[in-house]
Amino acid sequence: MSVYLLFIDGVGLGENASHNPWFTEDPPRIREILGGPLVRKSVGRPSKEVLLLSTDASLGVEGLPQSATGQAAIFTGRNAPKAMGEHQSGLPFRRLRDWVQRNNLYLRVADLGLRATFANGYTEEFFRLPTTRRGWISVSTATILSTGQSLRMVEDLLAGQAVYHDLTRQTLALRRPGEVEVIEPDLAARHLLDLGKEHDLVVHEFFLSDLAGHRQDRDLITRVIRDYDRFLGEVVANKKDGDTVVLVSDHGNSEDFRIKTHTLNPVPTLVAGAAEDAFRFASARVKWDLTGITPLLLHLLSQAGNTGERGENDG
Repeated sequence: MSVYLLFIDGVGLGENASHNPWFTEDPPRIREILGGPLVRKSVGRPSKEVLLLSTDASLGVEGLPQSATGQAAIFTGRNAPKAMGEHQSGLPFRRLRDWVQRNNLYLRVADLGLRATFANGYTEEFFRLPTTRRGWISVSTATILSTGQSLRMVEDLLAGQAVYHDLTRQTLALRRPGEVEVIEPDLAARHLLDLGKEHDLVVHEFFLSDLAGHRQDRDLITRVIRDYDRFLGEVVANKKDGDTVVLVSDHGNSEDFRIKTHTLNPVPTLVAGAAEDAFRFASARVKWDLTGITPLLLHLLSQAGNTGERGENDG
């Protein structure tokens, strides 16, 4: 049994309003999963299989939630904005990078004797960027590198053993015509699910939603929502019995096209699978916020009863 963490950047739980593309687009697969759109009014008690929680991204720190510290909270289960004294945007500074690399989700999954992997595929160009050479990498990259694992590269992507950040590989195909072809979001979902055959936890990061919100690009957000709807729908529909999908964001943004900045809206924690168990777990906490994601994932993995199972079979 596997758990899939789908991290989608810059998606808050907004209003049923014309300025919220996640409401106006009304993506059909999300509506099928939730029984309604991905908005604040859809939050409620779980069905047997599906739960949508309103999740605090501010974490008791003044100011707009930001990517670096929000993602650090997700991937560590600790209050990164409070530890850093502020919400920090973009790529993490060295202090925050070191902080997440010392103790994070991947390391704690390994302590359970389980296998975790980051599904995203990287390019050789990424490692040649001046920023990368200086150590400026995302929280998601920093955390997986802390385990000593190799990153998935283009050859893995072409073999169906990785998922590109945009799902369809469109941005990569434009740079590598003839080598990389555009695929459907449904196929990307199947590639993600295939990784669950060998791993207990599979993580994927999608950030075009945040980019579309900052740019207030209606065409881009429409494509983002439609692609992600197909991807999420395929993952949920085809996961194995006993598997659980957890989707979460780091801060609001693309749910309010009246502004270019992040928002103070809560973000979604969408659970498809062990929804009732996740609801009990979340309800036992004083407040549900981003620091609950890592503990929830560890709880779901331990409840699945596969602690050490794959590692022992390999020995």
